[in-house]
This record gives sequence, C-alpha cells and structure tokens, in this order.
Amino acid sequence: MSSPAVFADAVALIRNGQLEQAVNLLQTAVPGLPEEHHRKAHSYTGLAYYFSERWADALGYFMLAARGSEVPEDHFNQALAQVKLGDVEGAHATWQRAFDLSYTHQDAPETSSFFQKKLVFARALRDAAACDARGLDLLERQLMGFFTNYRITDASYWGIRKVPAFEDVLGTTRDYYRAMGKTEEEWLARLDSIAGQVDEEGQAFVDTLRLGYGER
Repeated sequence: MSSPAVFADAVALIRNGQLEQAVNLLQTAVPGLPEEHHRKAHSYTGLAYYFSERWADALGYFMLAARGSEVPEDHFNQALAQVKLGDVEGAHATWQRAFDLSYTHQDAPETSSFFQKKLVFARALRDAAACDARGLDLLERQLMGFFTNYRITDASYWGIRKVPAFEDVLGTTRDYYRAMGKTEEEWLARLDSIAGQVDEEGQAFVDTLRLGYGER
C-alpha cells in the first residue's frame, strides 16, 4: 500500500523547520488514516517534537511508534529521546532492542544505516555526560574495525557503504577517553595502535590528534 501524501508533506515541513505545522498536520490526519499508517504518523510527530527539543512529547510519540514495531529505527528514536531526558539505562535497553532488530529485520525501512546510528547514539550519550564502556565499545570495537581491518579511511569509500567517517569516529573516541578519565598515555597508545593499521590518509589524521589531549 502506498504511503499517504500527508507523510511527504510532513517530512517537507520538518526539513524546513516548520515543526509545529508538521505536528498539527499529522495530528489532524491520524484519525482518518488506516491503522497500518499510525506507526509512521506517530514516528514523524515524535521527530517534529524532538527537533523542537520537546523531549517528553517526542518520547511519548516514539513509544507509540515503537509499541509492537519491528522497525529498528522506531526503537532507536525512542532511545535518543530517553537519553535527552536523562534515562540512560532505559536508553541502553531500548538501544539493545534496536540492535537486535537490525539483524533480524535487515529489510526494515530506515533513514540511516545502523552503522551511522551507532555513532549518533554514542554522541548522544557523550552530550548527556554519560560516556562509559558501552558507548566506547560502539566506537572502538564496532566501528573502528572498518578502518583498521580494511586499512581504508577514505570518507567517500565508506560513505557509499553508509559507514561514518573515520575522522568522526576517532574524534568521538577521544571525547570518550577524556570523559572517562583515561590518561594521555593511554590515548597516545591507542593512537599508535590505530596508526599502524590504517592508510597514510588515516595516519595523517591520527597525528593531528596527538597534541592537546588535555585541552577542551
């Protein structure tokens, strides 16, 4: 079944920053939509509230969208809103649900790859002052391996494959090391390890992160 035109209109409003108008459009349309389209309507309404920084309203709609949903992105959105509201443990639990679904329902509709979502979630935790080993694992074990295993750090190469840029992953990793109280010696040792496993372009970027570790 084709998607109702109201969704394209709502997306256009959200992209243009007309967030209140998007919410009003969706809330007016929902009663007349078939039940199978309610999930998407709730998801878009949640996004409009999220970008309005109305975290509690966003969470409410994201939870409605995620209820019974096997679309990973519905649970991912809920996790982001939970982080914004300070429910870090709840966010990790919801993230795990998104993680599991990403493997069992790889054909589910998504606006970004799960690799990209890993970086977004790690950064959300960082911004909430909630850096810990779980977020660092997303960066060091689940994302950095793309660059060290293949020895390719070219952003265009990985962009086609919907993998975040090496610079973004490594820069966020430094933020985690700082937030978690790791020493400069630990950071430099990590850079040495990475530099030996990436291409010259990657090595050049690694060198830019060797100085100023203690600076914010």
